[in-house]
Amino acid sequence: MRLYIRYRNHKIRTMKKNVITLIICALSFAAFAQVQVYPRTPLESFPEKGVKYVGSVQYALPTTALKVTVSVSKVQEVRGYFADYAESLLGLTNIIQQNRTYYTLNSVDVEPVTTPDESRIFTAYTSNVDLAKLWQEEGMAVSDVFAVTPLATYTTHTATLPDFFKNYADISYTQQSEAFVDTKIIDGVVTQVPASHTKTVSKSFESKAREAADAIVKSRKDQYNLAAGEQETPYSGEAIQTMLAELKSWENNYMSLFTGISIADTTSYVFYVTPENLSPVTAFYFNSTKGFSQDKGANTDAYNLIFNRIYNKFITEIVELQYPQHGYITRDTKPVQVSLTHASAKVHDFGIINMHQAGSLQIIPLYSKQLKGIKGIGFIF
Repeated sequence: MRLYIRYRNHKIRTMKKNVITLIICALSFAAFAQVQVYPRTPLESFPEKGVKYVGSVQYALPTTALKVTVSVSKVQEVRGYFADYAESLLGLTNIIQQNRTYYTLNSVDVEPVTTPDESRIFTAYTSNVDLAKLWQEEGMAVSDVFAVTPLATYTTHTATLPDFFKNYADISYTQQSEAFVDTKIIDGVVTQVPASHTKTVSKSFESKAREAADAIVKSRKDQYNLAAGEQETPYSGEAIQTMLAELKSWENNYMSLFTGISIADTTSYVFYVTPENLSPVTAFYFNSTKGFSQDKGANTDAYNLIFNRIYNKFITEIVELQYPQHGYITRDTKPVQVSLTHASAKVHDFGIINMHQAGSLQIIPLYSKQLKGIKGIGFIF
């Protein structure tokens, strides 16, 4: 009899434990919001048959695009009118010898931009009314997704030749006076009277150059006299600075007639690059003859963006998930060293940029008492 009672009590205790365990499991299960997440596939195949869902949402994981800004100058060198006399009259040898046009690469900058990853789109279903309502509200509040395009837009700052250089036209003729003795009869007396007459003669090109060189020398002397205080009028310091600047500008204008002049039109190109799997990307092509281009060109003209992970390369970067997942699928960022190369040589280091492509997939569980929307995790479609 005692054995039977002990056995019965033991059986009751075991049943209680099982009931408690079932209750705990049920409570734990109820604590999670009912969510199933799948990769984007034909909608009719999901969710699981026999499971009632009241809402769904489609979202894309974020990826990191790079906004690239390239500054290029088109330089035009114009030979001076008096370049042939620059050395003989002014001792100048470092001058522009012939007209030419070439391009220079001024700078390349990158800026990270977060955009949707079209290769990582998921569909989430829920049987939780509150969560379905939250998704709906977020979907209605979604603004236009930032669109990235690989094509460049550009703005140009155009420079023009200075008016003095462009419109310079020295007078080709000069008035020359000649003196002579004229014989006249005055009051019956033959008298020789001094006289002169002026005639117009053409200037030689060399004489024009000499006059321009003289203007440079005179401007320099005037600058020296002002700086040395040899003027009779006691000008104020501000007035002297203004006059010196004007004289220097005058000198430079005439000097350009000998040395030539360079003008540059600067263009800024803006485009976006989205590296996949952090493989090297040819961002653009450039050479000094043709300038900037996004059309495929010679390998020697290619400028490439290089991405180097700076964390353990042997860790698992992409987790292969089993579906469905009962929580949001998301992706973190990892630091990446970004640089620009040309002809296999590094030409610029952009430093460290946190990029989603370097991150790994993760699961964020959803709790009924602490519902969380898609915002901050991905982009709703």
